[in-house]
Amino acid sequence: MDVFEAIYTRRSIRQFKVGEKIPEWKIEKILDAARHAPSPENVQAWKYIVIKDQKSKELLADLAQETSSGAFGMSRFEMPADRLWYVPPPARVDTVEGMFDGSLFRYPEISDTVILCCYSDHYYDLPTIPGSIKEINVAALSMAIQNMWLAATALGVGAGWDSFPVIGDERRREMVSDYFGIPKGWTPLTAFCLGVPLYPRVLGPTRYPMEGVVFREAWGIPYIRSELRR
Repeated sequence: MDVFEAIYTRRSIRQFKVGEKIPEWKIEKILDAARHAPSPENVQAWKYIVIKDQKSKELLADLAQETSSGAFGMSRFEMPADRLWYVPPPARVDTVEGMFDGSLFRYPEISDTVILCCYSDHYYDLPTIPGSIKEINVAALSMAIQNMWLAATALGVGAGWDSFPVIGDERRREMVSDYFGIPKGWTPLTAFCLGVPLYPRVLGPTRYPMEGVVFREAWGIPYIRSELRR
């Protein structure tokens, strides 16, 4: 698949065919793509746990549902509904309901494979750790996850990023670290879920036009695409 086709067709897949397996060679190609992501000074401060055990995946799903229901359950319907303008009105109630009760984010338990992605702030030869190091390492790990996402898309594998098991209440992250034996110097950032998609990819949501998010020379001056500069 052409890299631009992978970029344009990539999306979060949260519904998988239960029990259908991804060939091991595809999992390894996806993991190999993560190794080749850019990182400052080539530090590569990332580690991954490949999870197949059903009980472990259900734990991640339970934590994700708890976090989601706490985060969205306090909102009024109108707030997230307005943000989901790209979801057709007849489907909007069901979508928001899944966010409110957390069921939308239980997809780790139906994934074939969950890759728990971790980063460390202690790989640099610095006497102290400045706050910006965390931002750099999270950005690097995010680019590694993006590499995996594009590789999965090119291979026809469904992929969804679920950070809810380890965000919010810091005790959830501690539970995940203890359960999977993650050393204290490492931080789990997200559960990257892989599976066989239940449905064909649906187009959308639409993106803002380039002129709405890109500026030329200074903030507020819209970037005009070359074909329109006439």
